[in-house]
Amino acid sequence: MEVIDTNNYNPNRLKESAKSKSILDVASSLGLELKRVGRKYCWVEHPSFKIDPDKNTFSWYSKGDDLRNQDVIKMVEVINNVSFKEALHFLLGTEAGVFDGTKVPKKKPFVYRVREAKTFDYARKYLKEERGLSEKTIDFFLTKGIMVQAIHKDFETGKTEPMIVFKHLDIEGKIVGGARQGIWYNKQLYPEKGRLKKTLYNSEGTSGVIVDIGEKAEFSKATPENPFRIYAFEAPIDMMSYYELHKDHLSNCRLVAMNGLNKGIISRAIVEALCADKTYVKKIEEQVSIDRWLQKIDDLAGKSNAKIEKLKIILALDNDAPKFNPQTGRVEIPAKDFYHSFGISNIEVVPHMPKCHEGMTKNDWNDELKYQKGLGKVKKEPSVSLQHTIDMVQQNLSVKDTPAIDL
Repeated sequence: MEVIDTNNYNPNRLKESAKSKSILDVASSLGLELKRVGRKYCWVEHPSFKIDPDKNTFSWYSKGDDLRNQDVIKMVEVINNVSFKEALHFLLGTEAGVFDGTKVPKKKPFVYRVREAKTFDYARKYLKEERGLSEKTIDFFLTKGIMVQAIHKDFETGKTEPMIVFKHLDIEGKIVGGARQGIWYNKQLYPEKGRLKKTLYNSEGTSGVIVDIGEKAEFSKATPENPFRIYAFEAPIDMMSYYELHKDHLSNCRLVAMNGLNKGIISRAIVEALCADKTYVKKIEEQVSIDRWLQKIDDLAGKSNAKIEKLKIILALDNDAPKFNPQTGRVEIPAKDFYHSFGISNIEVVPHMPKCHEGMTKNDWNDELKYQKGLGKVKKEPSVSLQHTIDMVQQNLSVKDTPAIDL
């Protein structure tokens, strides 16, 4: 704890002392639940809030440019809604350690440990009956090798349940992460979403679920008249739904599901789409990190008063309902805030959100698909015997020693 000598008060020294506090330690003292994403950490409650421990700074991308690359003092001001002076006193009164960039732990490589099932039958049933997707759409995405049926085990309770895993593949087709989507509805276990929704542990932070429409070799041959298009979605099932609704108009493009809102994932998806192999990616990384590449080329184009017309970004996001955040004192609309703070001005960026129909306060692309098919509300409970489903999933698992499901 910093001891303030009132007889030798030096505001600059106190400010520097406060700024030197480890931002990860301070975030912990503020009660922020963090998740590591690549070299950075994001606030679980607000994924656009990211901490860079290498620089001891944070950025809250959905809040605009004013909260980019800010120091630990500003973080306390924002989170606690206090003045600069109050934030200073908070920091000087904490036991947070002094920032040391040399001691930031290195991220361990991702290891794929998913227990894949031999079949996709229960996942298919869920995607058809609960999500309204067609057989053709499901088969199309299966041929892309980005989703499998698997089993999830809760290591606290020992219980298991079936799930869909959406794989994150890099430019070489190597699995570098993934997203888990539960099949069973359980509001008690998952009060926010009703079903399991998590990323695979230690997934690469800039990876997403990628699907190409057209031949990759043609992407780099784009013209201003026929630009290479990248469509960004918040979740894989939204991506599948959008494809089913618009497949007749999709060509020479890449679809990417971000599992949230993440500009760095879009940047990486573009880089890997336009590079022939990993050798070219590494050459780019010698100059700029691939999650920053998009912003870098946009900045360079701006300095030259040029427009990059061979690339177009479509943000096919949710149409969220406004929500008041008492911590910031602001009304937030995550997807629209993400678009307005995207920060790209020399490449065409187009928002494409489903409109809210009569009686709706919000909409996403899966709900839009169901609306257009006249499917109404999603049925919340499984339509078959729970124990029957458990038994059948167990029989189809490729790993024989999977423990029995304990209800």
